[in-house]
Amino acid sequence: MNICKNGVRMPLSTEAKMQDWLDFVQLLGQTDQPQHVAHAVIDEGIKAMGADGGFMSLLNPAGTELAFIGSYAYAPHAVAFLKAVPLSAQLPFVLAYNRREAFFLESIEQVRHEYPEVAPHIRDFHGSIVDLPLLVDRSALGVLVLSFREPRTFTAYERTFLQVLAAQCAQTIQRSRALDQERQARQQAEEVQERFAFLAAATQTLNMSLDVGDTLQALTRLAVPRLADWCSVSLPQDDFLVPVAVAHEDPKQMEMVRQFAKLYPVMIGSSGTIAHVYRTGEPQLIPVVTDQMIQASGRDERFIDSVRALRLHSMLYVPLTAHGRTLGVLGLASSHPDRTFSHQDIPVVLEVAGRAALAVENASLHTALQQELERRTRAQQEVTDLNTLLEHRVQERTQELEAVNAELEAFSYSASHDLRAPVRHVKSFSDLLQRRLSPDDSRAIHLLSQIQNAATRMDEITRGLLDLATFTRMELQWSPVPLQVLIQEGIATQTLDLGDRQVEWDVGPLPTIWGDERLLRRVFENLLGNAVKYTRPRLEARIAIQAETTAAEVIVQVVDNGVGFDPALGSKLFGAFQRLHRDEEFEGTGVGLATVQRIIKRHGGGVWADAEPGRGATFSVAFPRVSVRLPDRGQEAE
Repeated sequence: MNICKNGVRMPLSTEAKMQDWLDFVQLLGQTDQPQHVAHAVIDEGIKAMGADGGFMSLLNPAGTELAFIGSYAYAPHAVAFLKAVPLSAQLPFVLAYNRREAFFLESIEQVRHEYPEVAPHIRDFHGSIVDLPLLVDRSALGVLVLSFREPRTFTAYERTFLQVLAAQCAQTIQRSRALDQERQARQQAEEVQERFAFLAAATQTLNMSLDVGDTLQALTRLAVPRLADWCSVSLPQDDFLVPVAVAHEDPKQMEMVRQFAKLYPVMIGSSGTIAHVYRTGEPQLIPVVTDQMIQASGRDERFIDSVRALRLHSMLYVPLTAHGRTLGVLGLASSHPDRTFSHQDIPVVLEVAGRAALAVENASLHTALQQELERRTRAQQEVTDLNTLLEHRVQERTQELEAVNAELEAFSYSASHDLRAPVRHVKSFSDLLQRRLSPDDSRAIHLLSQIQNAATRMDEITRGLLDLATFTRMELQWSPVPLQVLIQEGIATQTLDLGDRQVEWDVGPLPTIWGDERLLRRVFENLLGNAVKYTRPRLEARIAIQAETTAAEVIVQVVDNGVGFDPALGSKLFGAFQRLHRDEEFEGTGVGLATVQRIIKRHGGGVWADAEPGRGATFSVAFPRVSVRLPDRGQEAE
C-alpha cells in the first residue's frame, strides 16, 4: 500500500517498507560486533531502504582512503575498483563523504555529465544513485551508496527519510565500535591482569628455592597449562643444551619427551632452533608447525616420526638472559590449534624467562658461594691445623732457644766473671815486673807495656760482657723515670771527664717514662758517652737531646756533630763487638750499643741510628706510649 502526504506519492516509505525497516532496526539492536553490523547494513539495510543494490565503504584506520566493506546485488567485477579509493578521488560517493552531504543523482545522464570519472564503471546502468555519508555528529564514518534500476525523482521527504536511515546505520556502527573497543579494552585488562598474576606467581615460585633444578621444575609446572601445553628449560652442559626441567599437560607424554631429548641431544653449535636462540639471544617463534617443516628438517624417518608423535602445533623459544648473558633457553609448545603463539606472547614469555634467568644466576651464585665457603672452611681448618702445629713447634723451638740463651748468658756471665781475676793478676804482676826492670832495658819495657795494654783491654771487654749478661738477666724494677733528671745527671758525669774540651749541650723538654731507672741510666750513659767520644775531633762540639711524641710512642734522640759513620754499615752498630772505627782512632769494646739494644727491647721499645760520614750521627730510642708522663701536662697518657 502506498502512503501519501499532501498528495505526494512516497514509494520508498510504504507500510511494507517501514515494516522492513523496523525489522532491520530490531536486527541491528541484536548485533554488537562491528563487522556483523556492517554486513547487516549491506545485506539487509540496503534492501530495507527500498534500493535495488548498493555498497558501503568505511574510512580506513589511517584516515587516507575509503575501504570497500561489501555490496548488495552487485557482480564482483562491478565493484573491483572500490576496494580502496583515496579521499582525493573525484567520485560522487567520495565527494559526499568529504562534504558531509548526501548526493541524489536521479539520472545516468546527470552522473556522466557531472562525474565523468565514474562513467566507465556504470556503462550498463540506467537508473538513479544516492550517496549517503554515514554521519555521527558531523563526524563521517564512511559512505553508503544506493542504486535504483529506474531513474526517479526523490522528493524532499524521501531525501530526508534516506538520510535519517543512513544516520541510524552510522550510529549503530559507531555504537558497535564503541562496544567492541570496550570489549577489547576489558579483554586486554583481563589479559594484563592474568599476566601480572602469572608473573607474580612465577616470581614467588622462582624465589622459593636456591636449588636450580627445583626452581626450574616448579616454573615449568606453573607454565603448564597457563601458557602452554608443555614447557621445557634447557641449560648448557659441556657442548650440549640439556633439558633440566620439563612439564607436559599429559603425564603420558613426559616420558616420550625425555626419551626424545635423550635420543636427539641438542649441540650448542648446531643449526637447530634451540641452539640458535642460545647463541644469538633472540626469540624464535613458529606460529604453526607444519608437516612440511618436519620433513624439511633433513633427519631420518625415526626422527620425523618422533616429532610427529609429540603433536606439536605451535612453538616459542626465548633465551634465559641475565645481565646481558644468556644462561639457557625456555621453550613453550602447544598441541591444539586453539592455542597458537604470536608475537604478542613474546614480551610476557621474555619477562618470565628473564626472571627465571635471574633465579638461575642467583642459584648458581649461591651454589658457587657454598662451594667457596666449603673450600675456605677446609682451607681455614688446614691453616688452623698448621698454625697449631707451627705454634707447637715454635713453643718447642722457643723453649730450646730460651734454654740455649740461658746457657749462653750463664756462660757469658761466668766466663767474663772468671776472666777478670786472671786479668787483674796479669796487670798486677806486670806492674811489679815494670818496677824491677832497669830503665835502660827499653825493649823489655815496650813489651811489658803491650802486655799491660792488652790486659787493660781484656779487662774492659770482660767487664762489658759481664754488664751485658747482667742487664739481660736482671729482673726489671718498674717505676717512673724522669728523663729530664736522668739526662742532666748523665751530662754532669760526662763533663767531669771532658778536661779542657768545650761541649755545647742542648736539652729539650723530656718526658717521664715507666721503666727500670738503673737500666735506663746505663742506656743514656752509653749514648751520651758515644756522642762525647765521637765529637772529640770537633773544635765546637754540639750535642742535642730532644723528644718527639707520636700516637703510638715517645722517641728520644741524641744528636751530635761528630765524625758520623757510613749508614750502609749501621746494622752492625748494635751487635756485640761490632765497631765501625779503629782502636787507634777511638777507644771502645763494641759492647755498649749491644747493651743499649738489649735494655730497650726489654722495655718494649726499639733503637736505631742515622748518620752521614763527617756530618754527625743521631741515635733514636723509642718507648711505647704506655704510662708515659708528659712534662707539660704532668699526667700519664693513656
